[in-house]
Amino acid sequence: MQILYTIYLILLCGVLPIYMKDGYYELGEAKSLCYLLISAPFAALILFNILFAKRGQSDIAVDEELHAKRKVLASEFFLYGNAFSVLITFIFSSFKRTAFLGIEGWRNGVLTLSIAIAFCIIFSLNKYKTGEKILVILMIVPFLEMILSILNRFSIYPIDINGQNTSFLSTVGNINWFSGYLAIWVPLGISLMFLSKAFSKRFMFSGLYTVVGLIALFLQGSDGATLILIACYVFMLFWSLSDRNLFRKFLIQAVVLGISMTIVDMLIVFWGSYYNYEQTILLTICKSHIGIILVAAAFFLYRLGRLFEEINMPFRVNVYKWVCGVCLSVLAICCAAWLISSYDDSFGNGRGIIYRMCLDMYMGLSPWQKLVGIGQDCIYPYAMADSMWSSSFRNVFGDLVLTNAHCEFLTTLIERGLLGAFLYVGLFISVIYQLIKIKEKEPQALAFGLPIISYLVYEQISFSQVMSMPYVYILVGMGIGLCKVGNRD
Repeated sequence: MQILYTIYLILLCGVLPIYMKDGYYELGEAKSLCYLLISAPFAALILFNILFAKRGQSDIAVDEELHAKRKVLASEFFLYGNAFSVLITFIFSSFKRTAFLGIEGWRNGVLTLSIAIAFCIIFSLNKYKTGEKILVILMIVPFLEMILSILNRFSIYPIDINGQNTSFLSTVGNINWFSGYLAIWVPLGISLMFLSKAFSKRFMFSGLYTVVGLIALFLQGSDGATLILIACYVFMLFWSLSDRNLFRKFLIQAVVLGISMTIVDMLIVFWGSYYNYEQTILLTICKSHIGIILVAAAFFLYRLGRLFEEINMPFRVNVYKWVCGVCLSVLAICCAAWLISSYDDSFGNGRGIIYRMCLDMYMGLSPWQKLVGIGQDCIYPYAMADSMWSSSFRNVFGDLVLTNAHCEFLTTLIERGLLGAFLYVGLFISVIYQLIKIKEKEPQALAFGLPIISYLVYEQISFSQVMSMPYVYILVGMGIGLCKVGNRD
């Protein structure tokens, strides 16, 4: 059984990112069909094995004993609730073909989402242990994709790809797709480095991976990717404030972040004329020499911590969390005030008008549609079936097809209704909360929590697609499986 999981993960992580049918042309369609062809047979085989494979009486007795020792987790309720939400939305959708298969070129319909949720359930039922060698294999292609994207940003194209231009990176796709991909793989590398023994072989290799991933994240060209870094490091900071040794690990990560920013600054200084995309918030931060300041601040806090340790000053967890909470709250309020004051229809490369139109669309739905939605991947066909919305979409977007609201929560609210949006948020929040609760029993919970929260935050200004969504559902499933172990009496 374990071999099926391993083969599937290797194919998903190693084949899907590099698969292209005709270069960048219709890449979304090619990636989506590749995902379905890889995933559907394995989902069927594994589910069949789970449901119908014969087991000995001793195995059944062990399962019953383990089940009796634990309560049903909230995340399990939300997980199965999401499966129910997808089904009920499909049943009442007026666009069943589109809802099931998804829009051509995008394919984010019930079939794709159901397979992702099925694997989430599968991995939540079985505590699959990814060995270190397998983990290295799974991370080879993401590492190469990061290197290729850095080269692409400096106008170096080792691979000749049809339809090549600066809006596409490596073999993953456009900037939004690539940022969503990094929202999974960069935090995963950071967490593995955090969990490794300082200066061990695993620490050094995961450190190299993390630096390359951070450089790729800084250079990719999207302002929205700033949210990935904020979510990742704020979550890791609060994770670390419960223990002096954990806080030292966080300071190491701060040094690595600062070094990565300094490397980006140097790359722009020496090869900036070859950089082929617009300036972003992340690049501005790097060019302001914040990286050197961050490294210096981390070393100062490390020495200060050592001094406190030598004079036997206790590590005051509540005080440090309260101070950090106040500082971050003030920063969040300032950022929110700036966003509100500068928000208009052009906000976020046109996201402002998309959000406004999609909210208006939701408010115009019938009460039943507001509850269960209009159908998975059905925003565009719903708009085209309504004379008013059809005219509005053509006036604003021309021949472009708006397949989603560029905010996963808002997209889910329209497609799966209030019920689906509640279950979607509940799943992610509950599994993150439960991973935090078991952090002392299961330190590796960070390896699941960091990518999950980074994905959740970033997707609120982006959209679900097969280069990120399937991976996060697998991590959620593994996280739930780990929470089951951590919550046993």
